[in-house]
Amino acid sequence: MITIFLLLFALNLAHFLGDFTPLNKWFISAKQYGKPVWLVACHGALNGALYGITVGLFILSLKYLFFAPFAVNLCTFAVKKLLEHPLKMILIVFTIETVTHTLIDILKGRINRRFPVVQNSEKSTHWVVMGADQFLHQVVLIGILFLSIKL
Repeated sequence: MITIFLLLFALNLAHFLGDFTPLNKWFISAKQYGKPVWLVACHGALNGALYGITVGLFILSLKYLFFAPFAVNLCTFAVKKLLEHPLKMILIVFTIETVTHTLIDILKGRINRRFPVVQNSEKSTHWVVMGADQFLHQVVLIGILFLSIKL
């Protein structure tokens, strides 16, 4: 159980770092308007890379760190299977996060362009759309968590 919590915490940290910290004016504009698509895709790939690195570090920590025998003994059969194919899992996580993050941000950008009122942070609609965006990202994150422990 603690292993799953640690992975969930680490994936949320990766999401925060990828979604909110490397924001320069180009990323901000791309996230706000959902274009240019290539820049939104770069942002999605950054998140995908962070998720992949997180899962990779999780696998390494289970396999090689000092608590590995204890952690692996507590792990389910599914997590043990994850340890057998780490590169495959990292690539799957990278791909899922890159594609879904890009699509979610493009959708949010299109909503922002179609309904300019959504861009005003003093309006409740702004926060509803922002919350929906983050909710969708969390759904993907939870899906990746389950995928990581079920493959």
